[in-house]
Amino acid sequence: MTGLRFGESTGSGIRRLVGLAGLVLRLAASLLLLTMMIVTFVDVLGRELFSAPLPGAYELTEVLLALVIFVGLPITTARREHVSVDLLTARLPTTVRRGLAVFAAIVTAAVLIVLAWRLAVSAGDFTAYGDATVYLGIPLGPVAGAMAVFTAVAAVIAVAVVFRRD
Repeated sequence: MTGLRFGESTGSGIRRLVGLAGLVLRLAASLLLLTMMIVTFVDVLGRELFSAPLPGAYELTEVLLALVIFVGLPITTARREHVSVDLLTARLPTTVRRGLAVFAAIVTAAVLIVLAWRLAVSAGDFTAYGDATVYLGIPLGPVAGAMAVFTAVAAVIAVAVVFRRD
C-alpha cells in the first residue's frame, strides 16, 4: 500500500472516511463548475441573442470561481499536485530530495494555516459589517467562511502529508 489516497473509498475506517470526503469534495467542485458553465452560457446566449445579459452573472461567477478554487484546495493538497518546479532538485541525491519534499510540505502546511486563519478573520469582519456583492447582494461572510473551512481542511491534510510515508 502506498498510504492514504484522497478519494479512494476502498478499505475500512479512516480510509473510507478519507475516500468519502474526497468524493464529496470532487462532487461539490463539479457541481460548482457546472453551475458556472450554465451561468456563463445563459449570460452569453442572452447577450448575443436578446441583447439582455443575465443580471448579476459576473458577481455569481466570481463567487462560484472562488468556491471552486477553495473546494479543490484539499483535493490538490492530498494528491500532492501543487505546482512545483524541480529544475535543480532533479540531480540531487534521493535523501536530499526527500528532505526538501518534507520541508516543502511543512511550508505548505504553515502557509495554509495562516491563510485559513486570515480568511476566518475576514469572514468575521464581512459578517459583522454586512458586506455583500453589489448587484445580487450575496453575503461575503459565509463565502469567506467556506473558503476558510476548505483551507483549514487543506492545512490538516498538508500536516498529514508531512508525516505520511509512501
